Amino acid sequence: MRGAWTGPARLELLAHALAPLADLPVREVVSASHLLTDLAPGQPEVVHDYLAR
Repeated sequence: MRGAWTGPARLELLAHALAPLADLPVREVVSASHLLTDLAPGQPEVVHDYLAR
C-alpha cells in the first residue's frame, strides 16, 4: 500500500442492462476512503494441466 486517506468523494453509477444499480437513488455519501496501491499478481501456479496425457 502506497497511501491511504479519507476525504470528500462523489458517487457515479453508470446504467447497465444486466445490473440496474444506477436506478437506485443516492441520498447521501457518508464517507469515503481512498487507497493507493500497487496490485501486481504473484507467480502463477499450475493447479491441473488439462493438456497433459
